[in-house]
Amino acid sequence: MSTKVSVIVPTYNEEKYLDRCLSTLLDQTYSNFEIIVVDDDSTDSSKEIIQKYPVKYLHQEHSGPALAKNLGAKHASGDILVFADSDFYYDRNYISDLVKPVIAGEAIGTYSKEIYVANPNNKWSRCYNINTGLDYNRKVPKDFPDESEGFRTIFRKDFVRVGGFDNIGYGEDMVFYKKLEIKAKAVGGAKAYHFNPDSVEEFFATAQWVGKGNRFGIIKSVIRLFKYSLPISLLIGIMKATRYRNSLFIVFKTIWDFGVTIGIIKTLFGENHAK
Repeated sequence: MSTKVSVIVPTYNEEKYLDRCLSTLLDQTYSNFEIIVVDDDSTDSSKEIIQKYPVKYLHQEHSGPALAKNLGAKHASGDILVFADSDFYYDRNYISDLVKPVIAGEAIGTYSKEIYVANPNNKWSRCYNINTGLDYNRKVPKDFPDESEGFRTIFRKDFVRVGGFDNIGYGEDMVFYKKLEIKAKAVGGAKAYHFNPDSVEEFFATAQWVGKGNRFGIIKSVIRLFKYSLPISLLIGIMKATRYRNSLFIVFKTIWDFGVTIGIIKTLFGENHAK
């Protein structure tokens, strides 16, 4: 029998995407796996959607994805953990492609090089990618290296050994590798599709979440306030809008940076890191 995999899906108010996320995860070619969905106290219809599917449902008070993933890992019965975001949908070979190097003993964890934008034609999705310097349809660059700071899979024993993710808000998966003292193996073939924020309301909320990430410390957070100040926002907005021939990006950049600024200020005043 193949190695058992536990797929952990943290979710918070993702009713728009949950059906497609869970249906594609259940339709995998890899056979020996369980799905654990951790509801981070959603206020929409997420719970009702989750309970339509043959998955393990867990609930926590609103605390953010780091603690949700840790809770899922605590209840996992698989030898390998796969972390799947609820605003994604997945290719049928996603799990098998992702865990293959781990099962073969070539890595303790992996990350996919083939993550694409699910809504590349949306005007705000395009601005979101301009802001990150990526092509409209990609979430990782074409020349992505063979190692990654992010972990999409990891042996459960190694995850438990280092105490799981730290509750720092946005970016918990970007600093996790420091605890392991090793990076993930980046693999091709494990295709997944992410829905970028597609409205002002969504990307403004995401910007605040990014700003609330507490992996920088107080001094760097204060420096970030300058980086996201209005004059800098307008300068970068105009430069990139000209480069990409997209005048709407000026609006996006101004609102995005304002959202990040609010998030930074909230963190400096001790607000919870949850989105």
